[in-house]
Amino acid sequence: MLQIIIALKSSVHFYFFFFLIAAVFSAISCSGPSVYVSPDGNDYNTGTQKSPVATLQKAIELNRSLKFGIIRVEPGEYYNVSFTLTSVDSGLIIKSAKAEPPVLYGGVTFGGWKQNGEWLETEIPEALGNNLDFRILIINDTLRDRARLPEAGAFYHRSEWPHQWQSSQGGWSQKPTRDDLTTLLYRQEDIGLWLDVNNAELTVFHAWDDSYVALADIDTLNHILRFSYPATHPAGAYASWAGEKTRQYIVWNIKEGMTRPGQWYVDRTNRKIFYWPMPYEKTNELKAMIPTQNFLAKIDKYCNGVKLENLSFACSGAPISNTGYGTLDITGAILVNNADNLTLKNIQVKNVAGWAVKVKGNNIDIEDCSFSFTGASGVYMNGDKISIQRSGIHDTGKLYFGSVGVYGNGSRLLISHCELYNIPYCAINGLGNRSIAEYNLIYNFKQMMVDGGAIYSFGSDSSIYRFNAVLAPSGNKTEGWTYYFDELSTNCIMENNLAVNTIVPVHHHMAGGIGIRNNIFIDEDHQKISFPLCSDINVSGNTFVAKQVLFSGPNGEHGTTPKENFNAVYQQYFDATGIVECSVNQFFADNVKHDVLHVYNRIRTEDLSWITKNGNQVHPFGDYQMIIPETYRKAGFRNNFDDIYNLMIVKIH
Repeated sequence: MLQIIIALKSSVHFYFFFFLIAAVFSAISCSGPSVYVSPDGNDYNTGTQKSPVATLQKAIELNRSLKFGIIRVEPGEYYNVSFTLTSVDSGLIIKSAKAEPPVLYGGVTFGGWKQNGEWLETEIPEALGNNLDFRILIINDTLRDRARLPEAGAFYHRSEWPHQWQSSQGGWSQKPTRDDLTTLLYRQEDIGLWLDVNNAELTVFHAWDDSYVALADIDTLNHILRFSYPATHPAGAYASWAGEKTRQYIVWNIKEGMTRPGQWYVDRTNRKIFYWPMPYEKTNELKAMIPTQNFLAKIDKYCNGVKLENLSFACSGAPISNTGYGTLDITGAILVNNADNLTLKNIQVKNVAGWAVKVKGNNIDIEDCSFSFTGASGVYMNGDKISIQRSGIHDTGKLYFGSVGVYGNGSRLLISHCELYNIPYCAINGLGNRSIAEYNLIYNFKQMMVDGGAIYSFGSDSSIYRFNAVLAPSGNKTEGWTYYFDELSTNCIMENNLAVNTIVPVHHHMAGGIGIRNNIFIDEDHQKISFPLCSDINVSGNTFVAKQVLFSGPNGEHGTTPKENFNAVYQQYFDATGIVECSVNQFFADNVKHDVLHVYNRIRTEDLSWITKNGNQVHPFGDYQMIIPETYRKAGFRNNFDDIYNLMIVKIH
């Protein structure tokens, strides 16, 4: 009996030991050996959890030799961060060591403030050396406003550009010279001898974009400003159709533009920063930061299979640049150059001078992220099978007003369950081919620029907008051009979308084979469904709600202008057919009309010929019951549709 008891005890000890070893190995296999980074670390350490290194770049170097494949970053703040992953780092995971994300700053803090009247001033930190090309100042984790003239709105210049824009396919009827692109005629009452061309920078507005330029010279006799590099378009271009915006400009970064607390400017000549503190800010409690790095993370070509998770990035710069259409021509905080199978999860990027993220590659997933307070735009993605899901993109364009929320190019892209707001131009600009934008919640878009829309695509083939909700406030006066397929788009569908108070919920242009079905468009007064130079459009199962609904586009008729009198691009659309099928639509409107267009010329305005045919029904505007289908409450990712809707919308009637 004793021998049996001893044997049982030994067996218990053996199994306990076995399970203990198994648990240890299981923990190791789940987490794996890692290189650790900590704000309290030292780059001479070994990189273990008890002996962490101090910088990500050192951790990357260690991992290349140890080949652990995981870098864990302890919570805390890291400064002057900028790291690059190459092909040898393929498969690397960089993530927070705990639930709280670390904050990775591409800049340095500084102080030494001295009182100068209502302002504070300090020397530019030595960490910048001779590179004084920065445009953001962060105070207590907030992006502060730059000094500007005028204090609000914009100046009006006297420059003119009378030549015709022949669409994006044809460009200008006369090619601009360098002189055309580098001069602006200002009004004498706006600019004086006081203008410091060494510090001043300009935003010059066009139509759907703006130019950002530095100054080379001022001619005070002839009232001419000369730029140090070309603008995207001549000053005054598009004035014939895009209105007053095309004659506007703003002057940045001059002391004369310091008009209120919260503003700042940099005096590059004297290496000083001036800041007008907010009334509640105490000088000794200011955490001031400027960027020292132009990117925080770069993933180079052929660095595949990388994952960044639960990290916060902030404070990166961008060299002065004319950013071009959609701010495409400027750098970003996170850069991915032709890398595949990448994941960005729970990543936050804010308070940066350029883009939050620019990715190029294939099979890239961006999930549960936040991108905000960017000088340029939110997320650029170019490639095959790239998705951004359950993410917030807001408050973009703090430096460049041609900013967008998401810019897509390529194929099989997916933008899903995102919330996009406070954006100067398009919320979503571009989908590429065979791509989908779905369940996105969009509001406060197109705040500064004309043309464009909430969701806009150029040249898309077989792409879909579906189950999106776009809201504008009661009393809105800005034409949303909300769901928009532009030039050369074909075989695309917009279905089951909602637009409220956007005035122009549909605008398609030079597109063909577009299906508009099962959408709900609601406006307080008038509503426009616009489709110039389009053909083969199918409109079915939609609900149109407005006092007046106006369809505006061709019907296959030719106007009085002969085909040969149009330029080569417009001749391609001479026989545009517009809407070819319209069925089972519901109209809650007191008036429904059609502006019959040929090219851009109106032939006449008439009642819709098909308004009571093919199952279409017309009801008085007052009969509509304001009930939003439950489907749209799934738009976005924060379950906040009702909050935004109730904040912005009053009863339509």
